[in-house]
Formats: sequence, structure tokens, C-alpha cells
Amino acid sequence: MDVREIQRLLSAAGLYRGAIDGDAGPQTMAAVAAILGQHDTVPWRPWPKDRRLIAAGQAVLAALGHEPGRIDGLLGPNTREALTAWASGRAKAAVDRVPLPGHAVADAQGAYPRQESVANFYGVAGGPDCTAGVVELPIPFRLAWDLGTVVTSFRCHRLVVAPMTRIFREAVAHYGSADFERLRLNLFGGCFNHRTMRGGSSLSMHAWGIAVDLDPERNQLRWGSDRATFAAPAYEPFWNIVEAAGATSLGRACNRDWMHFQFARL
Repeated sequence: MDVREIQRLLSAAGLYRGAIDGDAGPQTMAAVAAILGQHDTVPWRPWPKDRRLIAAGQAVLAALGHEPGRIDGLLGPNTREALTAWASGRAKAAVDRVPLPGHAVADAQGAYPRQESVANFYGVAGGPDCTAGVVELPIPFRLAWDLGTVVTSFRCHRLVVAPMTRIFREAVAHYGSADFERLRLNLFGGCFNHRTMRGGSSLSMHAWGIAVDLDPERNQLRWGSDRATFAAPAYEPFWNIVEAAGATSLGRACNRDWMHFQFARL
């Protein structure tokens, strides 16, 4: 998210009437302060200028209904996708999630519902069960968009805590800690997030706490196997472990969203 994009967002919110020139001068920063001043719970004043700019963009995206996630001034996948949806419109931002011809479903995946039936299986999205499980990670992970933040555990739906824990334990055991980190499988992109599906209007599988994203920067939502790093042969053992535990890789199933796996079939 560059300064011009933030200026366009601030202009769309009616807070900025200056030039879209990429110069974060006094007029731009006054608009930044105006939008962030509407959020009493966001501790934005001590943040450096670049972080305040991103936070202002997030605040506008939230006001426009594009769900950027937390207003924290950190450019994560939720913010990137919210910006894409705002800039291109939902129709153009849509992402096909249709299984590829010949895609096989592992036996273990049959224990979990299809996406359209998740509410019957897991209960109400955003309910207490969706964060009742705690996955203790076998090695410290890093938050994908803030590498200084260490992640040692995360919350998920109570019904998937065991297979979710199994995935990471078996993957670290297979690769070893050094290779697991070298492959950036330790870059955590989130689990529970009560929001709609990116590029769609239905609730995301994250809203039930049954999906995990890893290394979103190098495996972006719309990228296929020609660009996503998780499509490389080195990651095949990881995806085999994921599927043996009952989860579905959207990358393997439909060649999109290679960062993501979920305990629901397409």
C-alpha cells in the first residue's frame, strides 16, 4: 500500500482534497489524523509515519466495508485483499474455488464436511467453539507480516485442534526445524477471523477457526502454481501431511490460495 493509494482512500472518504502525488505532506497527515482520531482504541499516535499511513488506509477500508482486519498499521494479507476489493470491485476481485478436474479427495478428508455444510458440523460462525481449541506449535513461528512477533500457539475450533496440532508436529519432524523455517512454513498468517471469504460474499472458513494461512506474501490469493512457492516439489510432503490429517489444500484442489488449508472440502 503506497502513499498514492492511501491518498485515494482518504479522498474517497472525503477527508483529503489534495493532489494524488505520493507526498505524505501536512495535508495528507492531517487526513490521517482525522480518520485515526475516530478510533479511540487504536494506539496510533506513537507509531512511525509509515505505520500511521497504513493504519489510516485500513480505517478507510473498514469504513467502506472491505474488512482489512485489525487497524494496526501492518500490511498483512487481509489489508492487501481489502485494498484489492476496493480498487477493483467485488466482481473483478472474485476468486474461483472450483476443484480441478481429476482432483482426488483423501480418505481422511471425508470425515469433514463440504463448505456449504460447515455450520451444521461446526456450529455458529464466531461462536465460542471456534476459538476453544489451542494449538501448541512444536517450534516458535513468526507472524507473517510482523516478523518480530513470535507465535507459539494459536486458537482454532475445538473439533480440529488435534489434527491441526498433528500437522505441524509431523511437518517439523519430517523437515527438521532448520528446513521448516528455510521453507517459510513457520510464517503464520492466521486462523480464526470472523469475516467473509475474500473475493466472495459467503463467510470464510476462518470464521469457524478451521483454516490456517502460511506465508501469504509468497503465496498470494490469486496466484497459481506458476508463482506460488508452496506449489514447488519441496512442499509436497507438507501437503501430504495436511491431507492425511483430513484438511484440504486450496492450492492442490483448485490452484488458488496456496497459503491456505482448511478442514472442509470444496
